[in-house]
Amino acid sequence: MKTSTPVRVGNRSRRRAGTVLRTGLGTVLALAAASLVSVLVPLHWVDDTVLSREGFTRVVGTLADDRPFQEELARTAVDRAADVVLGERTGLPFLDRILEDAARRAGDLAAGLTADPAYQRAWTQTLVRTHEANVPAPGETPPANLVVDLRPLLDELDGAVERAVGFDIGLSERQGVVTVPGTGTGRLIETWIRLTDLAVPLTWAAAALAGLALVVTRHRFATLAVLGLGSLVGLGVVGELVERGVRRVTGLLGPDPVVRLVVDRVTDLLLGSLGEQMLTAAWVAGATGVVGVLGAVVAAVVSAGSRRRHRPTA
Repeated sequence: MKTSTPVRVGNRSRRRAGTVLRTGLGTVLALAAASLVSVLVPLHWVDDTVLSREGFTRVVGTLADDRPFQEELARTAVDRAADVVLGERTGLPFLDRILEDAARRAGDLAAGLTADPAYQRAWTQTLVRTHEANVPAPGETPPANLVVDLRPLLDELDGAVERAVGFDIGLSERQGVVTVPGTGTGRLIETWIRLTDLAVPLTWAAAALAGLALVVTRHRFATLAVLGLGSLVGLGVVGELVERGVRRVTGLLGPDPVVRLVVDRVTDLLLGSLGEQMLTAAWVAGATGVVGVLGAVVAAVVSAGSRRRHRPTA
């Protein structure tokens, strides 16, 4: 009888050590899974929305119905071309005034053209060409810097303006394809393509790590809380890093007002789309974390009550 107490204490110590080890291992696995989840959400978004032509045009194509934006774009394109033309003034005041008046009329006409279905189709084609110019077909290399192909849109404006004022202001020829030096989007796109190729296996790895974490641990609710809350924090960090990186690239667009206007609005739409997916994932992660925390608290209360009931009385 005297040896039973040390044996019981030794068994309890081994069980406690095993519990601590399993809980620690489950926590590590849960954090690894949460880290993958934080990266996989924007990675799948890049694959489905940025690298996919259909996804890109679906998100950004909504600008075709944004009349204020399209009117501003049309006026900006015409004004830019007019500035080039009027920069070469004749020196004859009456002729310069005629040119300025023609430029104003051309801008008004361009703004009114934006409601035309042909213009809206040209906008969609502009998106397709710009996407094709930057995201290469398999086996091809993307251009080093951002390329904006506005030719379909500007062709429409050129034709309408020529019919109205009697001469071609050459929007498509002057501003049709613009390469923005220094943006370095080619390396970025190549990196995204390589990473998105890993998205599916990494998704399976995250699921396996999460499942293994819950199997290994003795405190499943606590591990579930780590998984959910860790994913929530990771999504916030990764989302902030992605937005800062994108804004840094768009900050290198240079002085061209047409390119800046288009890229800024497209960027806003894309980041808004990413934000919606990140928010949905954050809600799921947060709910998982709350369930884990509540479950862990309830389990702790039940365990404490059970120990009190089984405690020997003097």
